[in-house]
Amino acid sequence: MSDLTIEYDLLAEVSQRLQLREPNRKAVESVILETSQYFDVEQKSAPFECIVDSATGVGKTYVLAGLIEYLAGATPPVRNFLIIAPGSTIRDKTIANFTRGHRRSLTGSLRCAPYLVTAANFDTAATRRMMDDRSVTKVYVFTVQALLSPSTDAGRKTHEFQEGLGAGLYEYLANLPDLVIFADEHHCYTGPAFNRTIKDLKPQLLIGLTATPAKADEAKIVYRYPLSFAIADRLVKKPVLVGRKDDAADDLTKLGDGVNLLKFKASTAERYCAENGIPRVNPVMLIIAQSIEEAEDYRALLESTSFDEGAWAGRTLLVHSGLPTAEKEETLAALDAVEDPQSPIRIIISVGMLKEGWDVKNVYVIASMRASVSEVLTEQTLGRGMRLPFGKYTGIELLDTVEVLAHERYETLLRNRNVLNQAIIDHATRAVIRLQADGTRIVRQETEEVPFTLSIPGDSDVPVFDSGDLAPKSFVIDLDSRTSQAAAQTAATAGGSVAYAPVAGRRSIKIPLLRAVAESRTTSLNQIVDLAPFSQLGASLAESDGRELIRTVLDSKRLDATHANMTASAAADSVEGALYDIPLEESRAALISKVLASPEVPARATEAGAAERIVDAVITAMGANARENLSLYLERCQRRLVAEVGRRLRVVARPVDYVDTVDVIELNKIRSTPKQPIHSHIGDFDRDVAYNSWAKNLYSHAWFDTSTEFAAAQAIDAGTDVVVWARLHRNDVPIQWTHEGRTYNPDFVVVEQSSGRTLSWLVETKQNREMESEEVQSKRLAARAWANTLNSLNPDDGEWRYLLLSETDVFDARGSWSQLKGFGR
Repeated sequence: MSDLTIEYDLLAEVSQRLQLREPNRKAVESVILETSQYFDVEQKSAPFECIVDSATGVGKTYVLAGLIEYLAGATPPVRNFLIIAPGSTIRDKTIANFTRGHRRSLTGSLRCAPYLVTAANFDTAATRRMMDDRSVTKVYVFTVQALLSPSTDAGRKTHEFQEGLGAGLYEYLANLPDLVIFADEHHCYTGPAFNRTIKDLKPQLLIGLTATPAKADEAKIVYRYPLSFAIADRLVKKPVLVGRKDDAADDLTKLGDGVNLLKFKASTAERYCAENGIPRVNPVMLIIAQSIEEAEDYRALLESTSFDEGAWAGRTLLVHSGLPTAEKEETLAALDAVEDPQSPIRIIISVGMLKEGWDVKNVYVIASMRASVSEVLTEQTLGRGMRLPFGKYTGIELLDTVEVLAHERYETLLRNRNVLNQAIIDHATRAVIRLQADGTRIVRQETEEVPFTLSIPGDSDVPVFDSGDLAPKSFVIDLDSRTSQAAAQTAATAGGSVAYAPVAGRRSIKIPLLRAVAESRTTSLNQIVDLAPFSQLGASLAESDGRELIRTVLDSKRLDATHANMTASAAADSVEGALYDIPLEESRAALISKVLASPEVPARATEAGAAERIVDAVITAMGANARENLSLYLERCQRRLVAEVGRRLRVVARPVDYVDTVDVIELNKIRSTPKQPIHSHIGDFDRDVAYNSWAKNLYSHAWFDTSTEFAAAQAIDAGTDVVVWARLHRNDVPIQWTHEGRTYNPDFVVVEQSSGRTLSWLVETKQNREMESEEVQSKRLAARAWANTLNSLNPDDGEWRYLLLSETDVFDARGSWSQLKGFGR
């Protein structure tokens, strides 16, 4: 029996590069652990089959990509991955995920650079060359129909003999020694034909991905992350089940209820996007029809001038399997673009085509016209509306929830509340390592119960969600109450919004914009943000014996007439050697030149300024004797400096790179908010207040998300050398921190002036528990590299620095900006 084989450094690297959410990282880890337990510890033969059961909307695609990246980078590497899709919708989505340049592509984060093989290209000469190259990672994407049987049109092509392969594609895959199969939406494959197909392909590993596993597959689940956890962790929208208290159950009323809620969502989203300077998100409604005839009737009704005065004419999209080929392609293209701010579609009518694999994030209302609540919640209908269009919670309840209009009346929903518990409330499962008495490690499954129960507001029989602030409430509510709530929330975000321009006469803030590039450069000295190792190098060279010569006295003592004993000892007298005095600037220039000539450093203009910072850290640490030390030890210093630079560049993680130009704009955007303005910024923090009376704020009013931000702003405003500052909003200073284009916006910009020198700060505050997270540290590295690059490009325009502060830092500073600068990192 062997021990577990887990490459944790590789797992951490993959998790960071793909920015895996914590449940997705645990899913990848659980599959790896269980696989190693099966093969390494228990030494069983292939295939090993397991299932990842993860709530819709959390990101199973990232689990799949993370496993590919880990296995392709492991020792030995896996080079052949087959992704099986239950139909064309999921197949096309998966192909987009692995197509370079596609807006949905994940390839920018994958170091394994997978070559995509599909039904469209597997029989080409170029693809055959890649398939035969054992150094290339291949991802094959096919529908299950294309692999099942050679007697069907879909399967004939993959089973036909291909001269270049010397076999059919199916047979070629079956002969691969390292085939790993991913069965997307695994619950769709329950028949004997699929099992036979998998058996004949002889994979090493079969990984199922699903949000609704079949009961017969329960024993194969190695990781489970239920919807209840996803809601509690705020990774998906909160579902709101809406029913009518009256007896109205006709289609016209139900559609009217849906579009009424949709209007409230749309109005709130429009204002939120405008206030935060982000692209418009258009909420859409998904209507689930039971038949094509029924769906066509709904569309005719919605498009008519008699329904809501024709407001939805030209804004509906009908999707069903009976569409003619040309119309179907046009419809699917419109469906794929429904998230585009320019898309006119606001209502999608579907007949059984959008249960799985449809990843649109802006579904905000689901109207299931004939289904019961149990069908809505168990057939993945609910999952179509769970994804977050803004990537995180907005704090506005209307934008963080999806409305579900069920067929039942409100009283029926209340009676059937146990269906909610069965569909949403569940336990979580993951693989963990246990140490046995003999010291060997084994993998066991750990189960975590849901720490809260679902409730109905106003129902005294069941407790309310009870998990602290992290557990958002999911509930059943009657239509009248929900409509009143929506109207009130919409009015709150709209009514009384006040616009604030920069204060007249206050010093302006110039914001530099660096354009990030998608290509990954090899390295850059601007990536080195920690200069401590170089200061240590300088200090070590300063602690030398200076010019003293090393003198050794050789002596001999006769032992007898034919033998003598030679000895060596240090000379008693100290003698200084001659000093070839090199001017400090000359030595500095020589060190800079040596750093820039290092093989890891690219020949770019921005590297010079960074090299100067590194060399100056070495010289400063040498102290007053720097000139003499460098005159004596210049060659030694150069050698060790280049070695240290190489070491730093090999370990630093570089999220993005920048072009060698900078644009400067003035921060002069108009701020607007419905928050209550008050004429003070002294006192307790209130999230719903816009504070005034700032002495140095660029704007008259500022509002904050946390009490830590509020306290930091008070300290900044009181800073002696601070001349102007601003609370940054989205896209004011967007710092790209991943190759996929994700941007990060710090909390504050602060401009200081002292002795004629301008120093600008980007300041970020975080909760204590977030400080060491991979995301926060990656953003910190990106921001400091941003500042380094800017300082290298514009050394005469003032220096930029970045400051990360924890809750404790802000509390301990007690209103002192100077102490904040000392505490931060």
